[in-house]
Amino acid sequence: MEKILKKINSSKRCNVKRFNLLKRGKIVFLLGLLVCFVFWGNITKAGLPQQVQVNEQEIKKAKIFQDVYPLISESDLYCSFFILDEEMPEIQIIGAEREYERNLLNNGDVIYIDKGKKDGIESGHLFLILEVGSNFKGFGPLSFKRGRARILHVGEGRSSASVEKSCGQVMVGQFLVPFQDKESIIGKDLGYDISPLLTSGIQGNIIYLDTDINQIARGQWALVDLGQKDGIQAGDQLIAYRQIVEGGPLQIIGNVVVIDSQKMTSTIKVLSCKDVLRIGDRVQTRPVE
Repeated sequence: MEKILKKINSSKRCNVKRFNLLKRGKIVFLLGLLVCFVFWGNITKAGLPQQVQVNEQEIKKAKIFQDVYPLISESDLYCSFFILDEEMPEIQIIGAEREYERNLLNNGDVIYIDKGKKDGIESGHLFLILEVGSNFKGFGPLSFKRGRARILHVGEGRSSASVEKSCGQVMVGQFLVPFQDKESIIGKDLGYDISPLLTSGIQGNIIYLDTDINQIARGQWALVDLGQKDGIQAGDQLIAYRQIVEGGPLQIIGNVVVIDSQKMTSTIKVLSCKDVLRIGDRVQTRPVE
């Protein structure tokens, strides 16, 4: 009996030791986890402000890029229309390789012009192709930019050229003028959220729309009767408005940008509007803030 009691007591002591060891192991494990969480939390807190700052900077940059964009594109510069207030161009397209197959010419087609070496034409010269129309309301011939042509071969009084970047109906009988490289203008649409009151700014009218219907909207072109004589130049933004009743309040309808300025007229593009623009609507230089 005594031996049996000794074995029982010994077994109890072993179980107690095992329990204590397990208990200590759990405590050590939990303490280790706690230390890891604290350490990781400190790292996260230290890195969080920097990450938040980076994200905020990226958001700000994105907003800037959304606000600032090319107001005047390559298409605006070289595919729009204007009033030709200078002398008629001297270089004319007199033929084409494929003129007997079709009337309209495309990129890569070869054309022939009525000028050569004796007129200062050289291989590689780049020209703007113009379709010159009739005189428009006493301002001058209404002219359309139809693409570009690069001189290929030069003869004494005749030359050949290749059509590049056509953006309209290139045809025999149209004219060439020396190509002038222009830069697109990057900026911000200033909008039309201004007081509907006439100011001391220069005022003009929309006189022509390149459309079959008498209205245009965002991204479309028009002509106004303001030009270099009025201090208007490419990149200027003008307010478009309508006066329903003479002497009555103004209806501010949009914001436009000047893409080409001549002596008496300018070509504009609609940047933003809340209503369509029509012939007879008014434009005005922006009020000085």
